[in-house]
Amino acid sequence: MRTLSFCFLLASLLAAPAVLGQDAVSVDPSDVKVAFENEQIRVLHARYAPHQKIAMHSHPSRVVVCITDMHVLVTSATGTTQELRNRAGDSRWSEPVTHSVENLEDAPFEVVEVELKSAAAAAVPAPPPGGSAAALTEPVPVDKEPHHHFVFQNQYVRVLDVLFPAGEASLFHTHGNDNVGIPISGDKTQSQPYGGEWSAVQDVKPGAAGFRKARGQPYTHRVRSAGKLPFHVIDVEIFP
Repeated sequence: MRTLSFCFLLASLLAAPAVLGQDAVSVDPSDVKVAFENEQIRVLHARYAPHQKIAMHSHPSRVVVCITDMHVLVTSATGTTQELRNRAGDSRWSEPVTHSVENLEDAPFEVVEVELKSAAAAAVPAPPPGGSAAALTEPVPVDKEPHHHFVFQNQYVRVLDVLFPAGEASLFHTHGNDNVGIPISGDKTQSQPYGGEWSAVQDVKPGAAGFRKARGQPYTHRVRSAGKLPFHVIDVEIFP
């Protein structure tokens, strides 16, 4: 589980003055793809080759999720540089930024970025929710489910790091906010709606972000690793 201070420290290192620049997809359409978009968010899936440099571009406020390990040199619009390292599964918040990025490794890296279209003010960090699932009866709220670990929250998003050991299932839990699930690793997974049957086994595809509507139409389910490997996923919940 990542700490709140760690996430926001990394965000500050990437931040730069709000200088208008080109959109990341326009700058590098072959490597940066729009995975999903609606009136609230845009989800980008980016893959970069060893030692590739991404030209100067801009992002609005966003959540960045590392699908692979990453070691990059970030250059801001003002020319300042910062070398950063992240591990697969790391997630962080970033305020609007204009920068270029250079992959410093001999291996490719991959990230998913959830851009917030209506984040007009700077993020205000929120503490983890209190309480425990121990005294609750299933179904539990998603933030009380024991496999879902709080990473950070602000007025725009809540990020949960979710890990299922091989063969293990979550409690039934309820999602009340629209959310983006971003698989990091694993081989097989299944889900079961409350009162229903387990779904067919599905292959885990790291980086294949999926959006699910829940605002105004909450859904309750449980999830498990159905293969030989732990199933690791980052859940980005979008607040209205």
